Amino acid sequence: MSEINYGIQQTGGTSQVGNQAVGPGAYAVGGGLHATAPPAVDVAALVRQLVEVVERHRADLPGPAVAVAAQVRDELSRPDAQPGRAAALLHQLAALAAPVAPVAAVVTEVIRAVQAA
Repeated sequence: MSEINYGIQQTGGTSQVGNQAVGPGAYAVGGGLHATAPPAVDVAALVRQLVEVVERHRADLPGPAVAVAAQVRDELSRPDAQPGRAAALLHQLAALAAPVAPVAAVVTEVIRAVQAA
């Protein structure tokens, strides 16, 4: 049985890679955690979308992801929401959701929106 090398090889030059995936079943999600959101982003709608996508991909996510998404929703729906707590929860959810591209993308959008608010 022969092995297939899906590695990347570069000779000389300079390379800047943002998101990259290699090999069967690999994927990469664009976007960064420290970008800014466009003006007039509806954070509440994004949070609803986040909870929906987490529920839709529940089977693909680690167990704590659903609970952390609920905590994000609860924190961001409070009139006295604590930005530090919300950010910590979102970054925890980002780490849990990283293997599931659709969830990771929505988490990134919520982080952008919260940072811009």
